[in-house]
Amino acid sequence: MLKVAGFSTVGLTLPTGLFHERVAFLRHVFLEAGIDTAIRTDLTSNSRIDLLRLLRRFRSSYDIVAVKCVNQAVSTVACRDRRVDIVFFDPRNPKVRFNHSLASLLRGALEFNLMSSLLRESRTEIISRIVKEAGIAHRHRTRVVLSSGSSFPEMVRSPSQIDALAATLGLTMRQRSSGISEVPMSIISRNVERRSRRYIEEGVRVVLPKVVSVI
Repeated sequence: MLKVAGFSTVGLTLPTGLFHERVAFLRHVFLEAGIDTAIRTDLTSNSRIDLLRLLRRFRSSYDIVAVKCVNQAVSTVACRDRRVDIVFFDPRNPKVRFNHSLASLLRGALEFNLMSSLLRESRTEIISRIVKEAGIAHRHRTRVVLSSGSSFPEMVRSPSQIDALAATLGLTMRQRSSGISEVPMSIISRNVERRSRRYIEEGVRVVLPKVVSVI
């Protein structure tokens, strides 16, 4: 279904602790269908200390690390920590929402799980909240990731369908075009580089000496 919809690379969300052999098998299944995979984990924690522990443990094991923001303390840490690639909020959770304060802290990207948010419960207040958060992201030039949050084949939507749905929610053309491909791919590329032997830390790389031949 993903191939028919027009995707060449997808983020495959897997539980932590899955055996490497199983991960390799899943990658192979998608590769046989002509789709590259970026292995992702969604971390959920109710406390700041526990989230920091999870980040130390799992950051190096995944192509994409996302955090579900369930309260203000976790949201603040997730937005500020550069090990976090993506943050996302449950629009049905009244305890925390994406606001101007969090937007000013965010180092990663804000994700809108469009299908999972709207199909399950399309109440007016849920839609209004997504529209408001999209406006805050636009004002702060926050990087946005758009995904369907699909867990079943019938929830898969093509990039053009995701774009159209996002447009009805008030996301700008720039947010939509970059959120479907440019921003997700930049996250994957950056993390591939982080795992290379030449990477030391943010902004620091090992430069290999040039070989000069003298005749």
